[in-house]
Amino acid sequence: MKTYKSVDDYISSADSAHRDKLILVRDIVLSTVPEAEEGIAYGMPSYKYHGEPLFYFAAMKGHLGLYPTPGPIIALADKLKEYSTSKGCVRVPYKMDIDKKLIVSLLKERVKEIKVGK
Repeated sequence: MKTYKSVDDYISSADSAHRDKLILVRDIVLSTVPEAEEGIAYGMPSYKYHGEPLFYFAAMKGHLGLYPTPGPIIALADKLKEYSTSKGCVRVPYKMDIDKKLIVSLLKERVKEIKVGK
């Protein structure tokens, strides 16, 4: 696994065809949860809220991986029907546009979980 010093380093190291989407996801996270702490974990951009994992994302071979933890994926299953998902991941094919409202919903659901102590 490659080591990155920062999210800027991660984005600048990514395939140039995917950088705009990575920047957009980062901007959505920081504008939705401005107090989120940004870093690198598991070799990808990561965000914490009140010390708890909030959201991760990564440029994968055929898709952009969004990792909001399992709870938001379960809670928003109806909104995720057009995506491939797993326990903690939403896979967004590069050919699809980034759905800002969906990412905002995932983030808000995760913040709500953290606040109630899940």
